[in-house]
Order: sequence, then C-alpha cells, then structure tokens
Amino acid sequence: MFKTSIYLFLIFFILLSPGCKTPAEIDNENEISHSLEKVGVEDSFELVTWNMHNFPDNGDKSVESYKLIIENLDIDLYAVQEIADTWSFDNLMNDLSEYDGLYSDDTYGTSYQKTGIIYKKNMITVLSKDQIYEDREYEFPRPPLIVKLRIVKGEFSNEIYLIVVHLKAYQGEEELDRRRGAVRLLKEYMDSRIKVDEEKDYIIAGDWNDELTDGLSENCFTLLLNDPGSYKFLTLEIADDPIYSSYPSWGSLIDHILISNSLFDDYNGGSTTTILVDSWISDYFNNVSDHRPVISFFPLISQ
Repeated sequence: MFKTSIYLFLIFFILLSPGCKTPAEIDNENEISHSLEKVGVEDSFELVTWNMHNFPDNGDKSVESYKLIIENLDIDLYAVQEIADTWSFDNLMNDLSEYDGLYSDDTYGTSYQKTGIIYKKNMITVLSKDQIYEDREYEFPRPPLIVKLRIVKGEFSNEIYLIVVHLKAYQGEEELDRRRGAVRLLKEYMDSRIKVDEEKDYIIAGDWNDELTDGLSENCFTLLLNDPGSYKFLTLEIADDPIYSSYPSWGSLIDHILISNSLFDDYNGGSTTTILVDSWISDYFNNVSDHRPVISFFPLISQ
C-alpha cells in the first residue's frame, strides 16, 4: 500500500511539474500534429491573413494550439489581427523557434486588439514598422500597420510593403460608411506612394469585415474593384464559393489579400484559398479562432 501511494504521488507530481504536459495537452498536440498537413512549399512564397479571435481566447490552450498549427503548416508569413494579450503573443513567439513576430503600437485600453505579423526569421527581415491614419479613428478603429519587409527564399529576393488592416465590424449604414471611408483612404495612400515610385510592391491583408461580391449599393470595395489595372484582390477568385468562407458562422469571405500592380507578374501562376483548419481539428472554433486563415501562394521567380 505504501509503495502504491508513493507511485501515485510521483505521477501526480510529474504531471504538475513545470514543463510537463497534462493528458489533455498531449491529446491536443497529438490531434493537431497528426491531423494537419504541411501547406508551405519550397517553390512559392506564402502569405496568410488570419484573425486570431481575441488571442488567446481560450488561454494557454489557444497558445499551444496556435503554436502547433503554425509549426505544422510551415507557412512563410502571417498578417494577423485581434492580438488581445501581447504577453501571450510574446510567449507564442518564444515557443516558435523558426518564427518571430511583432504587433502594432496603438492601444486604447486593456481590451484593445492589436494587429501584427508572424514571419520566418531566417527568410524575412523587418526593415521598418509604422502606422498610418492614426488620427482617423472613424474610418480606422485600429490604425493600419505597415511593415517594410525583405524576403529571401532560395534565389528569390524582394522587398514589399505589407499593410495589415482590421476594418470596422458589424452591419449597418454607419459601419458600411466607415469601411468605405477606410477603403478610400487606403487607395489614396497607395496611389500617392506608387506615384512617387511605381516599382514599390504593396500588399494589404487583413480582416476587412465585408464581402467583395456585395451589390453596388452595399459594396465598400468599389473604388479598388473599379481600378483593376492598379490593384487586385487575390481573394476575388474564391469569393463566390461558400466553401471558402473565412468566417463560416456567416458563410462569408471577409478576410482579403490585395496586391498592387507591380506584383501582378509575381502572382502570375499563383493561387489563393482558405485553409479549412476546422476540418482537421476538432474544437477549432472554441480553442483557436472563429475565422479561418486565408492564404496566397506567389510562385518564386529569381529577381
């Protein structure tokens, strides 16, 4: 009896010791590791936009789930939204040996959700970080984050300006007006920058909180959609199929990736899709996010 008690005590002690995983954590890791397939490939550059839903919405379990998903998917760059706890985000970066990350500087209270990026640190260098339209809270409840990145993958090398956005949520006339205003200001910003140097490459990725296929009276993207020679929504090619919805509870594709004209050739032969992570992981919507990640593949061409 005494030996049995000692044995049970040791098991209990090991399970509660720092660095040891509980059976639930082990089950979570085994499910994700065995369910997910690698998405990143050697002959393309991959960019994902992903709303992380009030990260970490389910505490340590969310952090662990994101770690395992990112490790298994093996994608180059993420534009992320809804970082609610920067301490947990920093811990996630510390746990991801191949990745680093950053988040926006703006804050309007303890519950404020930041935007950010997660990137492979052996491939991507952050050259600068800034925010725009910080004084336009009506159009941008979260100012756009803009990072200049140098990307080197194999023989491919390029510099891009990535703008991460999280536009006003919800339906209603005012919300639609605010998103329309945001689109107008984003186009004005890029038009002015490209006018100075048309070779600069711009990508805008994030949670735009609206659909590209809305009718004219309800569409906030009209200015960009009506300028196809200058800008292209890569997500437009999957916008009509509900299977690719990035916000499945509404059956909506509201997370988008847009590129400027200088990147049209780079994307030639590429593809965009929604990663149906929830089909691989049970309880994805409870432990990870209410949004699915949306990914674009850019074929690698030596520059």
